[in-house]
Amino acid sequence: MNPFRDMDLYKGIVLASLVVLPLGGWLVKVQNDEIAACKKAIHDATKSGGLIEQIGALQRKVEVVVQNKRSTSDAIKDPRTYIEGQVLAAAGGPGAGLKTTDFQPSEPKEERLVLPSKQPVTDHVVDVTWLRKDLTVGMDFVWAVLWNCESGARRKGDPPQQSVWKLRELQIVNATDERGFGQFKTPPPELVDKWSIKVMKFARREPRKA
Repeated sequence: MNPFRDMDLYKGIVLASLVVLPLGGWLVKVQNDEIAACKKAIHDATKSGGLIEQIGALQRKVEVVVQNKRSTSDAIKDPRTYIEGQVLAAAGGPGAGLKTTDFQPSEPKEERLVLPSKQPVTDHVVDVTWLRKDLTVGMDFVWAVLWNCESGARRKGDPPQQSVWKLRELQIVNATDERGFGQFKTPPPELVDKWSIKVMKFARREPRKA
């Protein structure tokens, strides 16, 4: 017996619907599930602390690392220019009362040391010589120079950077009456904020093979 012998158009449509409708329902369910998953992903990504914010933060960190690597390399290759720029920035920039002829960073000198942990290291020391004997500065300027050189401070618009230079030695003398202090006389109760920089050295340290 042939079940399709009496088949006509309407019967064919009904029979086809029995097969197509469950398939269509399954496809609709799959699409609804995918839409719901997309909406959840968008919500999770755009919410505070979500993936987009995390990716943006990581991208900024990567950019800073790349810029720091470049600027740190420059500070190592040309420490005189680096320190000179930081000193001038501490004074308020070129033309703010301090000139490049007033001081001079030296070329780095190597000093070999062995740490208490037995690790041999090499210190590269830059000596900042203050050429003007009559130059006196305020304590705020001294602190600004130390902060700039150690922190890698930058002027507005310059890329962020990280310094490898740390203060090695600093000697300053109050310029109120330097001769009197040299003779071990009692200083006055209040000192004028005028200081003469006698010694200022910065250094960066590298591990060294034994």
